[in-house]
Amino acid sequence: MSEFDEETKQKVLEQLHKKPWKYPELAKILKMKKKDVVKIVQELIEEGKAAYWSTGSTVLVASKEKVEEMEKLRSE
Repeated sequence: MSEFDEETKQKVLEQLHKKPWKYPELAKILKMKKKDVVKIVQELIEEGKAAYWSTGSTVLVASKEKVEEMEKLRSE
């Protein structure tokens, strides 16, 4: 069972749909503790709603759909 409510997880997911994020930036924009954002994103990854995306030098997090979109752009 999640320690975060669905509304909070949905707020995080909405931001993940916009672009890939570093955890500190995402926490700042959501006005949440980084530790909590990391836990929520990990839950979303386990649920298949979010994923990690690498620029080659930096690992970011985004929604599953955004990662697929970014990979498609990279392969063109």
